[in-house]
Amino acid sequence: MSTPSGVLVAEQPHYLPWLDFYEQVARADTLLVLDNVQWLRRGWQRRARVGLPPGAPLPPPSEPAFQWLTIPLEGAHRDTRISELALDTSQAWTRKHLATLTMLYGRRPYFRTQVLPRLESFYEEAAKERGPGSLLRTLLASMALFYEPLGVKPRVTLASTLDRSHPDKTGRLASYCTQLGMDTYYSAVGSLYLKPGPFREAGVRLLWQKYRYPPYDQGHKGERFVVGLSIVDVLSNVHVDEVRRWLEPSPWGPFAKSPPPPGEG
Repeated sequence: MSTPSGVLVAEQPHYLPWLDFYEQVARADTLLVLDNVQWLRRGWQRRARVGLPPGAPLPPPSEPAFQWLTIPLEGAHRDTRISELALDTSQAWTRKHLATLTMLYGRRPYFRTQVLPRLESFYEEAAKERGPGSLLRTLLASMALFYEPLGVKPRVTLASTLDRSHPDKTGRLASYCTQLGMDTYYSAVGSLYLKPGPFREAGVRLLWQKYRYPPYDQGHKGERFVVGLSIVDVLSNVHVDEVRRWLEPSPWGPFAKSPPPPGEG
């Protein structure tokens, strides 16, 4: 039996995610998409944070300095799993979202070269989706939209294909690691419910994300930098080569590149 090796990242599917997600994916050997959990009406699964209209002054720090793009759903109930949700095709949401993003970012330096062509093809395909599972397929496509330019190549697995009989959330994630032959779990900071014990018992190393990317010009008046916006905001404002450098592992820490053997490099 081979020794487990590799990094697992487990995330619910997201709509046009933020840069922290792509840093996780850049560290992962396997990206496990948690498609077998209940959806959250006010969660991030079908919503993306994008900037305010061009030229709009940012509100005070006590108020949100972003807006949401939300994918409409058909017949969604609280106990519906993400994998079963259907897009509401009675609404022309793909056309509206593309128009909104073009209005918000059309004058930013890299939107029309780095972002718009991919968005156009994505929304063209998303408009054809129908029926149960159409939201999941659309979210997976939106997550993958910028994998190639960002230089990330995760092996994507759906949690619904694995055994999820463990009653505890943390124990279930540790079980996913062993089922997939991974010896390390890389968790987002927001997963505060995780307990180290089940990972330790499974022989899995638990690492917490501590990623901080530098502020960039978002095209708004004032000095305030808005954190956590969609990758669309990032790649509309920053050249992709620079963003790829932001995703490189730090020269120290658990993901640091190993030095070459003596006599090489």
